[in-house]
Amino acid sequence: MTKQIAPYGAWRSPIDLLALFERPSSPVYPAYYQGRLYWLEARAKEGGRLVLMRREPDGRNLCLTPEGFNVRTRVHEYGGRCFVFGNDAVYFSDFSDQRIYVQPLVPDAVPKPVTPATDVEGNQLLYADFQLTPCGKYLICVCECEHQDRENTNYLAAVALGSAHAESSAPQRLVGGCDFYANPVLSPNGSRLAWIQWNHPNMPWDETQLMVADVMVGVGLTVSNPTAVALASPSAVCQLCFLDNDCLMFAADFDSDEVNSSNFWNLHTLRDNRVEAVTADLAEYGYPHWVFGETRYAPMDADTILASRTGARGDELVQVDLATKSVEPVATAYNRFSQFAYAHEPDATDTGAWLIASSSVSAPALVRYYRDTNTLETVEQPAAILDESDISCPEPIVYPTRDGMHAHAYFYPPRNSAFEAAPDSRPPLLVMVHGGPTSRAHPTLDPARQYWTTSGYAVLDVNHRGSTGYGRHYRQLLRGHWGEYDAIDAVDGIEYLKSEDRIDPTRVCIRGRSAGGYAVLRALTYFPEYFNAGACYFGIGNLATLAESTHKFEYHYTDVLIGERFNPSNAVQPSSIYFERSPIHFIDRVRSPMILFQGAEDKVVPPEVSREMARVLKEHDVPHEYVEYPGEGHGFRRAETNIDALTRETAFFSEALGIDRI
Repeated sequence: MTKQIAPYGAWRSPIDLLALFERPSSPVYPAYYQGRLYWLEARAKEGGRLVLMRREPDGRNLCLTPEGFNVRTRVHEYGGRCFVFGNDAVYFSDFSDQRIYVQPLVPDAVPKPVTPATDVEGNQLLYADFQLTPCGKYLICVCECEHQDRENTNYLAAVALGSAHAESSAPQRLVGGCDFYANPVLSPNGSRLAWIQWNHPNMPWDETQLMVADVMVGVGLTVSNPTAVALASPSAVCQLCFLDNDCLMFAADFDSDEVNSSNFWNLHTLRDNRVEAVTADLAEYGYPHWVFGETRYAPMDADTILASRTGARGDELVQVDLATKSVEPVATAYNRFSQFAYAHEPDATDTGAWLIASSSVSAPALVRYYRDTNTLETVEQPAAILDESDISCPEPIVYPTRDGMHAHAYFYPPRNSAFEAAPDSRPPLLVMVHGGPTSRAHPTLDPARQYWTTSGYAVLDVNHRGSTGYGRHYRQLLRGHWGEYDAIDAVDGIEYLKSEDRIDPTRVCIRGRSAGGYAVLRALTYFPEYFNAGACYFGIGNLATLAESTHKFEYHYTDVLIGERFNPSNAVQPSSIYFERSPIHFIDRVRSPMILFQGAEDKVVPPEVSREMARVLKEHDVPHEYVEYPGEGHGFRRAETNIDALTRETAFFSEALGIDRI
């Protein structure tokens, strides 16, 4: 087929935005119960509603969640896994009222509430991270009490379970006193409980306590002898799992002056009050606790673990032998793995694991791992909306920064099987900055990113200093330097590609969400000469406004990231770092137009943060657009919202770059 000659950036993308954003999501949170496979699916046509799916014996997929219910929690606002199976039923948190419901696992079953609408003081209670006791009488979970006049309180709770027709019961507080709790796990016989807890100003990837306690079920459920496991401090613990009644496995990293294996989330065991390292890799077996229920390994038996470890090139699937402490890679074409679920039950004959896997050329799929053959089989995956001949594959790059350090990124060249540009031309560059900022760009297939490369843009997906996947030392480099290193690393990535003659440095746009949106605004004010336009999704223009209005989970995160404790009266003074790092005070430096997107129901970056930015842009006569979407929160879920935002952004960049799209 003869390709059409057209300028970079003007190509017609083969991606149908309606098909992209209206299709159901890839499966998440696979679970195996009574010989049947379950998972959650987000439905964009239904406002992003999460429903429980089941694979039937004849191969059909059955939706078990009736209309009007949404399997989603608001704990920490980011939510996560909030369902568990037991007693021939599923227990789940419903988004509309945040109560826990029980639903028998039969079609058309009506969910019944297990918890009351509010506590005795009228406060709403939110639930996540469910664990069912082996006797099936109690549900242990993380509970967040939402107060109107003070900071929310968080604790571990137990909910007494009756029949599907029993009256709802108030949760029983088991453990409290800390600011946050996560990852409660029970030993197989239910006699031991482990969890992590932490306090402000730490985030869970900074410093946590690993706790263990005894559990007794009698007339009620009691937790006794809570004990903090002695670990090198500070350490961040995550990914808890009991292998047997005495052995607890977890991932932990530790502060170290040198970059060595202790600096990475490696696997450890706790047995007889003794902690022992299992792996010693320069790779990450853990992941920052942004959402509940993320699992990066599954036990195959008492001596073997199937796990994911993250390195500079992405994830690798490995088998870990606990006896010999050896790690063997599993050959696979995938480069990202998450949400592992053990597939074996005592009365079942099949063994292995279920997990979510994706690659640079394939969307996230629910796959099954067969231990006997050491292979993966795709079980459920959204239909492809892009031919492989149109897919741009990432190139991991490491480049120098102007302060003598280095940063990481993935570079995607433009690619479209129907178009090519003049041989002497270079493509415009779109710089992407991930959120968090303690997150990372993954080298996996993202149709929204491929939309830009098939349109003729080169894409630089930046893993700036502070990103996850490169060890604790790299992750903590951003502490005290938020708004500096992230913006610098984005610009130095442009300089690197310019030196390699891979882009047109006179045509550069930048986009990002949340903390990535803040990096966009910082780059446009800190390095205005580099950019033609920017797109900021629920980003941060004024750090003081964010600090005054954000939610509990991240209330002190900004203090750590910029290196100054928030003081409302001081933060508005030019001498404050809060003032100096807030783009809103330096709008006079901006040389390029920007477009701002915001969800009206966002509680992480509340709407006033973006509205304030839009007002100041207008006062300074900076060309801009401000778009606010009713009903959307922190991250857009509705198909019509995503289509409208991307269409507007495309037109905005095209106008700024002087591109006439085909």
